[in-house]
Amino acid sequence: MKSIYIACLMLLVFTSCAVKVQTMQDDQVDFGKYKSFCWLKGCEFTFSGPRYLKEPLIQKYFQEAIIAEMDKKGIRYDNDTPDLLIDVHVTMQTDTVYAFHLPTETDMFMVSKMGDEEIIMLKGTLIIDLVDKETSRMVWRSVAVSYFESHPEATPRNFRKGVAKALKKFNAH
Repeated sequence: MKSIYIACLMLLVFTSCAVKVQTMQDDQVDFGKYKSFCWLKGCEFTFSGPRYLKEPLIQKYFQEAIIAEMDKKGIRYDNDTPDLLIDVHVTMQTDTVYAFHLPTETDMFMVSKMGDEEIIMLKGTLIIDLVDKETSRMVWRSVAVSYFESHPEATPRNFRKGVAKALKKFNAH
């Protein structure tokens, strides 16, 4: 049960409005040639990350979210003849941030490097790598990072929203 609770915490990394996403791509690659994908290691879904993410339900939500998002981009899941291989990495760590209280009547605050209140939050990172199967070269990478302290639900919808943010800038055409 504790592992599901921690995984729920981690989800805000992917569903928060404050997610920062950076992408890198090989500009010499024609992404229109990719029509199918599977997972990097023998088309078996694996990812590096905290032990609590090894829960079968959590892995299922990740898989389904990635398959759905890639399908929207015109790239279907195919164990037999994939053009792309996908690798997923998740990291979680505690970090110190500072709150700056806004001069309004609300309780809202902005996280900054300098502020009047020190807060310990979780910093989560989701990395999705796309590798050309033929050349074995990474052709695209997304790094999504967010700080959070809320407890979102571990639902398929939350995973889809988070993966969609991480893959938003991937254009297969």
